[in-house]
Amino acid sequence: MKYGPKLKNTEAGFTLVEIMIAVCIFSVGLLAIASMQMSGTQGTARARCNTEATVWASDRVEKLISLPYDHADLTNGAHGPVTEDRYTINWTVADNLLMNNIKTITVSVTWDDNSMDRTVSFTYYKADI
Repeated sequence: MKYGPKLKNTEAGFTLVEIMIAVCIFSVGLLAIASMQMSGTQGTARARCNTEATVWASDRVEKLISLPYDHADLTNGAHGPVTEDRYTINWTVADNLLMNNIKTITVSVTWDDNSMDRTVSFTYYKADI
């Protein structure tokens, strides 16, 4: 005969199956975060290259605009290529057909981004003042 209060089995814990399911869910979450991290890193690298190409193009435009109107680099036709780091700079000069004494200058910077050519282009106008 037992005397005293009746004890209940209050031991609550996790079973091995529950732990394995939790670990699987946690692993899937970690893999998703790692994938987002890689994608973000690639996007940042692409943006850096685009910014550098824009700087090179702006620099070339500034050099061309500062030249005299009849300079050899501002004759009609294609000019370049000039290589700066991993970027190739080309520019084309054409007389503006709509207005006299104005040249249209198009500067293009090209680079290889994982076997895919990328390009940044600017078009400017230079007047004979």
